[in-house]
Amino acid sequence: MRRKHSIDFKLSVIQEYLNGDLGYRLLSAKHKIDTKLLRTWANQFKQNGVQGLTAGMKKSTYSDEFKLNVLQYCLEHQLSYRETANAFDIPNASVIAQWQSQYNQYGILGLEIKSKGRLSEMDKKSSKQKQNNPESLNETEREELERLRVEKRKLEVTIALEKSYNY
Repeated sequence: MRRKHSIDFKLSVIQEYLNGDLGYRLLSAKHKIDTKLLRTWANQFKQNGVQGLTAGMKKSTYSDEFKLNVLQYCLEHQLSYRETANAFDIPNASVIAQWQSQYNQYGILGLEIKSKGRLSEMDKKSSKQKQNNPESLNETEREELERLRVEKRKLEVTIALEKSYNY
């Protein structure tokens, strides 16, 4: 279960850390929070002050193009995810690690924004209509089409990367 922590709590823990009395491990044990979370808070505070602590409280969405630019920047400058997150004001560096994993597995399609939650009634009806349509593709044709799309995207990205390295 995820707990939400107030800004006051985060600030008090960060101040305790900055005073130098205890390190990350001891503080996280004392306050019963994850060490990685404490490191993230401290980094966000160092980068952007109190505003850095509130940034992670909002759900951010990033475009496919932005994600690709971040990954390219990280690769070109040989930076860690944390350094890259700081450069782009992304509150949590693990987001970049997720993007990299998705990109490695699925190419550019892995970076696309996916809708979450249940389908609306309207979407369910249109989905059923597509299934009942005799002109729709069978399963193997759909799989082949998806595979070709992924392959095409990977080639496009490879070409774009090669062009950027040549300039």
